[in-house]
Amino acid sequence: MLQPFKTLARDHPVVRALLLRALARMRRLAHAPPGLYTLCYHRVPERHRAGFAAQIALLQRHGRFVSADEAAALLARGEAGRERHFLVTFDDGYADTVEVALPVLREAGVPAILFLVGAWLDAPPADPPGPYADRGLVAAWLAAGMEVGSHSLSHARIATLGDAEAEREIGASRTLLEAEFGRPVRHFACPWGVAGRDYRPGRDPGLALAHGYTTFFTTRRGAAASVEDLAAMPRHVLEPEWPLHELDALMGARVARR
Repeated sequence: MLQPFKTLARDHPVVRALLLRALARMRRLAHAPPGLYTLCYHRVPERHRAGFAAQIALLQRHGRFVSADEAAALLARGEAGRERHFLVTFDDGYADTVEVALPVLREAGVPAILFLVGAWLDAPPADPPGPYADRGLVAAWLAAGMEVGSHSLSHARIATLGDAEAEREIGASRTLLEAEFGRPVRHFACPWGVAGRDYRPGRDPGLALAHGYTTFFTTRRGAAASVEDLAAMPRHVLEPEWPLHELDALMGARVARR
């Protein structure tokens, strides 16, 4: 029943903005239930630095930021549902994640994880929306106390691959990144992250866990609350320029009427 509205909002930015403005009148982050809310960013251009900082400040007022390792431990121990937690993730490995987002995160004392495409370290895509982080920028990210994870070997749509190719996309990336940076790589974020279209739920999370990952991140919205979520971690895809009321609309819960 909701799918036509979702499609309309996705394809028409003005309609989307109006719908989220209306939804924000009824929903607030302050009323969101406890659990782990993972945020998924891609680019953070310089022109959106202030917007990104405002989003981080808003979320700090409504929960505690945790690292990916801490988030996984909370879920494994069944403790994620005791309060509201936020986890910041970045996909693809854009240079501005380090150049623009990292200073904001450091000033706020917020941890984050950068999901890297293994093959792009040597052969990043030449077309926009790059540029991508080189080894020096990734080293600076790690030196700041942040984490890195895998976003596959080549950013392929894993659901379309045979078993051997899917296993290589998932497993070989971890091996490559650990050898490159000398750090454990415990977390995997599926490219695009939609079940059925981008990954096979009955195969690919299991492959990730079998290759030593602790988590398999998707892009379904919601909050994680239990150990079962480790193999299908929800994430809220956000853009740094979105107004703050949209975060209320997307992650908040309905305000009780009196």
